Amino acid sequence: MFELMIGISVISFLIALFATPIVLFLLRLLEVVTRRINIKDALIILLVPFSIGYFYLVPSNGPVKKIYHALAILFMVLTLLGAFFIFYMSK
Repeated sequence: MFELMIGISVISFLIALFATPIVLFLLRLLEVVTRRINIKDALIILLVPFSIGYFYLVPSNGPVKKIYHALAILFMVLTLLGAFFIFYMSK
């Protein structure tokens, strides 16, 4: 049972570490392309860290924003699960 917990922590940490930037960037890129946003706002949406530009400039309607928000929460939970492994290994 303990090994299962450690395994879940390691897998969630790896998913959060490698999948988060790729998936969220692709969703931001999809939003920029489908809404035909001008180049200045598109660069802000794509390149400002922590999705600040995305949440600031993209209107709140649309299915992509709901999916983006749900995936951001999912990746945050996975990161917290992975953090338990880091804290366990440091003790």
